[in-house]
Amino acid sequence: MSIYIYQPYYRYDGVTRAQPFREKLTQDDIEDNIESFFSDIDRYFDANTATFRRLSGNCLEITTDISETDCDDRVKFCLNNLDLYSHKNCKK
Repeated sequence: MSIYIYQPYYRYDGVTRAQPFREKLTQDDIEDNIESFFSDIDRYFDANTATFRRLSGNCLEITTDISETDCDDRVKFCLNNLDLYSHKNCKK
């Protein structure tokens, strides 16, 4: 089993070609999206393939037997749906 750690955050860089109508989120929306990341992330993994633990500093520890690339892709998909980014391997 491998352990991967992610810390979600919000960054607004303006509109993009992929998101031409992207708007800057309010602080409340940012906080809601970060909380949604922690509550929604398990939906992006098959049942019983990973365990999740919220750490201090708004970090999420994922213990899984899937590859690092696959785990990163699943986390990225969840983050993208919430207009978030993440730092990987944040300190516990």
